[in-house]
Formats: sequence, structure tokens, C-alpha cells
Amino acid sequence: ENGDYNNQQWHPNGQAFSVAGSTAGKDFEGDKEIYGSAEWKERVEKWKVRQEKRGLVGNYGDAGHDQAEQEEEEDYLMAEARQPLWRKVPISSSLINPYRIVIVLRLFVLIFFLRFRILTPAYDAFPLWLISVICEVWFAFSWILDQFPKWFPITRETYLDRLSLRFEREGEPNQLGSVDVFVSTVDPLKEPPIITANTVLSILSVDYPVEKVSCYVSDDGASMLLFDTLSETAEFARRWVPFCKKHNVEPRAPEFYFSEKIDYLKNKVHPSFVKERRAMK
Repeated sequence: ENGDYNNQQWHPNGQAFSVAGSTAGKDFEGDKEIYGSAEWKERVEKWKVRQEKRGLVGNYGDAGHDQAEQEEEEDYLMAEARQPLWRKVPISSSLINPYRIVIVLRLFVLIFFLRFRILTPAYDAFPLWLISVICEVWFAFSWILDQFPKWFPITRETYLDRLSLRFEREGEPNQLGSVDVFVSTVDPLKEPPIITANTVLSILSVDYPVEKVSCYVSDDGASMLLFDTLSETAEFARRWVPFCKKHNVEPRAPEFYFSEKIDYLKNKVHPSFVKERRAMK
């Protein structure tokens, strides 16, 4: 599903696409097996250093060196953007095999149980026995179906930097799809409005284009308290969302962010951060 990188070839007049839509050039073969989650800019710099060590990036002169370097960087980024957005992460056999053994043991126990139930009917209450056996067989069948994904679990690793390179190109309209998030609540006594407000604020401040994120709250209890809370939340979001995106704060739920006992000045170099944080609090 991730594409066969080893069978990809570079064509002078176009790109070679794999099954997953990825592409690779002869200059980028050394990076096909890089699966780290580092930022793409750092990966570009590492690639350029490797190319210089291999002698593939030479001295083009003061006039042409920068242009050639920029073209190579653009080619690399273009190829990187066409790589798969995710990959399967293999699971160690030492972790999955014990669980498979447990599944097999349970299956044998289930078979012996159903065999006993079928071979020992209750003739004095035959209709009830028949109904109970049918239900037991049905639940056993549903349990077996539920074990298939657990027998072959799949873990995927995503690449947000490739998603950004593919759909958020500089100088072009943003091509990321719109996202609608629904938050449901019933009783303001069991679900305090402050929790709902923090949930809404954390959704609105996700690392995604603001104009493409919509949050809807469904209040089955029709609470006026929650309605007033959400009205204030909408006003506060006009300041909280830009603050989160500007300073890249985590977590993005205000209550949890301000309750953390951490050095909030770490990695924050913007001179207005302290002032804006105090205003948010």
C-alpha cells in the first residue's frame, strides 16, 4: 500500500509514480527509507550536506551556485511532496504472538462449550434451549469476526510535513479540505460547561487553516447556561486562537494550559509572549 520504491525509475520528461502516487528521482534514492518525523526543512539541509559529501553538489561559481542549489532544493521538495502521506509500522512478533496464542486458546474453549451445549439439549424446555443456543452461536460468530483485525493489527505513521508540501504550496490557494467537528452534550450538571468550552477552544485552535475548521455543539438538554458559556467562548476564541497559532502553545485547551507547572518561557523567543500570555490568563 505504501508503494514499491525499489521499482521506481526516473524519466527525464516526467515523474515516476508508484501505486501510492509517490515519485522518486535518481538523486533522491538515499532518502527513500527515511521515516522520521523531523521537519522537512531540516531534512532538506541534511540531504544537501550528503550531496556535498558525495560530490554531487559542486562549485558552480558565485553566479550559478545559488540558482543550482535552489533548483535542486525545489526538485527535492517536489519529490518529497509526492511521497506517501503515511506508512505501515511493523509490529514486533514478540508483542503480537502472545495475544494470538490467547485468541487460539479462547477459540478452543468456545468450540468445546458450543459442542457441549448442542449435544446436551434440555428437552423439558426445548424452545428456551434452542433460543439460547442460537444466541450463543451468534455471539460466538460476532466474536470471531472481531478477532480478525486483532490478529493482524495495523499501525500507521503519518507525515504532516508531506501533507503541507502537497496541499499548502507557497503562492497557491490552500487545497486542504474543510473539517467539521461535532461536540454533543446533554446535562450541564454532569458535563460542566467549562469542559465543553475548553473542548471547543482546543478544536478551533488546531494546527489547520482557520477558515477550513468548523465546530458545531449539539446540546440535547437545551441549557441556557451552556448557551451563555458558548457565547463567551466564541468571543474569547477570537483572541485565543491567534495566540495559540502565533506562539505554538500546547496544550491548546486554556484550562489545561494554564494549570500546567512548566517553564512556559522555554523555546518562546517572541518579545510579546509574556504580555499576551498574561492577557489571555
